[in-house]
Amino acid sequence: MRVGVWLRLAPVLVVAAALLVTLSPVTPRSRIPATGAAAAGATAGLLLYLAVARRRPAVRPARRGTIEGWALLAAAAAGEEIVWRRVVLGELLWAGPVPALAASALGFALAHRARPGLHLGTGVAFGGLYLLTGALAAPIAAHWTYNVFLLGLAERTWARAGVP
Repeated sequence: MRVGVWLRLAPVLVVAAALLVTLSPVTPRSRIPATGAAAAGATAGLLLYLAVARRRPAVRPARRGTIEGWALLAAAAAGEEIVWRRVVLGELLWAGPVPALAASALGFALAHRARPGLHLGTGVAFGGLYLLTGALAAPIAAHWTYNVFLLGLAERTWARAGVP
């Protein structure tokens, strides 16, 4: 991985950390412990990948850069979930869970620009997990798992097309 990717991610993480420190949004009622929520989230992320990609995920052996790539995906997922679920969804929960979920998912989709319909669906899935479990660990794990499998799919596609 290049340092440049981490540098592009750094502002997201700084903003997420600043928002966590300065705001105290409402959180959904905790329903399961964080470890159980993370396991549920990882399962949901895999199921979401299967629904979107419509193909079995390929689990390849770790190679040079894999751990750093997974760490980068974890940092990106955590930063986005803090912003869109913990802060945006949490700040809007006063209006009710459905409007808060819709607004946070719409913001998530618009922020991604590419394939907004797909990101609207994943935003609803990740936000729904947060509301159902009451633990931010669930959407973070789902987002990370989903992205790990998507990256594997992209790498296979690039390899077939001869992209370095």
